Amino acid sequence: MGGYGSGRTYEGRPRVGAVKQIKVGALSKMGALTEGWSATLKWAGSGCDGMEGTFADDTLRLSWNVVADRESLRVVMPISVSWSACNYGGRRPWMLCPYCARRVSALHLSSNSRHLACRHCFNMTYESRNVDAIGRSWMREEKLLKRIGGSWGGGPFSRDPSRPKGMHSTTYRRIHEAAFDEMWRREEALNDLCMARFGCRWG
Repeated sequence: MGGYGSGRTYEGRPRVGAVKQIKVGALSKMGALTEGWSATLKWAGSGCDGMEGTFADDTLRLSWNVVADRESLRVVMPISVSWSACNYGGRRPWMLCPYCARRVSALHLSSNSRHLACRHCFNMTYESRNVDAIGRSWMREEKLLKRIGGSWGGGPFSRDPSRPKGMHSTTYRRIHEAAFDEMWRREEALNDLCMARFGCRWG
């Protein structure tokens, strides 16, 4: 159980990342979690028109227009923010889901653009849960390569991209080696699987 070639499917459930979402880390970086903050937010292709945000008393208040049945509806949603202490000082922000009060790092937009809620309330799943162990290995390698400016599907040289500007050489080597190790572990697993099922090696 849990080996290469196995896995559960989660078809029919919405996927995290496939819909628009608000991440508390991004909000913090843009200064939106500062007392008195107020701004108009850009959220292209979300179905939200003229989203405005304010922050006061640990509450992020978002409002936006939604057009439905040729009528414009103004949605107002207050989102409470809580804080946890970090091990090396400082505080980490969390959003509280407006519907279940879970402490989460991201809220997702509903299909009708009228609600923001956590993945639990929307019964969402991760893309990695809908693929087997080999598929997850491809995804891990792709994720590592993207961190250093490469991609698995970009051709024979995509596995060895140039070190991105500003990245320390030690960091580049560590990520590059991790992607290379992931590839070899997957190749060995595929060989074992082919030998067990077909009596021949992979490739």
